[in-house]
Amino acid sequence: MNKFLKIKAGATLPYLAASAVIHLLLFFIAAVIFDAAAVRSFIRSPYVQVSTGMFSKETTAPEEEETKPEETQYPSPEPPKPEQKETSYYYSLNDKNADTTGLKNIYSENTLNVRIKYPSGWTFIDQNVKNKLDGVTFWGLSNIYNPPPYIHLEVKEKYLFNPSRYKYNQELDDYTIYYNDPDEMAGTVTQVIYIRTEDDEDYSLKLIMKGKDSFKTFQPVFFGMLETFSFGKRSIL
Repeated sequence: MNKFLKIKAGATLPYLAASAVIHLLLFFIAAVIFDAAAVRSFIRSPYVQVSTGMFSKETTAPEEEETKPEETQYPSPEPPKPEQKETSYYYSLNDKNADTTGLKNIYSENTLNVRIKYPSGWTFIDQNVKNKLDGVTFWGLSNIYNPPPYIHLEVKEKYLFNPSRYKYNQELDDYTIYYNDPDEMAGTVTQVIYIRTEDDEDYSLKLIMKGKDSFKTFQPVFFGMLETFSFGKRSIL
């Protein structure tokens, strides 16, 4: 039995030695692997942190500048043009185009002491209301103008006067006149001159004539009749 044990021991010893070497080798390998894993973990951790930081710097989008909407540019307004005065085809009372050369006849009456000159060859008809002058109508010769001019002098009620109806006014020696530009309608031209007085009555002098050109040629005669008009105590004709 001792022999057997010896043999057994002698046979087992190399086996145990080999087993011990193998275990040491496995332990060494495990240790090396563990150490490598630890080193790799230690190295990888700051690398990940650094790369994360780098990534955040590289991928961080720059702050967008606040973009303002484009302002619409409009053309600068043109400077206002100087206001041009209205011009009229007809004569104005301010033009001093009063023609009295052909006014040879004189109309006069006693109720209001009205006096006015009118062209040679013309005729007239007057109207009275309650024994007082209400109006006078003058008309011309058809051989010069066809139809002839028509002029009407009318006595006006003072309370009906409205100065806002007239565009122009002009103070004369004995009265103030109010008037507008001539009015054209269907080839007939009309102009009315309102005579504002300090007496109990006002007056108006109206010209009606067919044709624009004919009206303009006769308009100075119409202004001449106005220039010869007088009334009341101031009547000088």
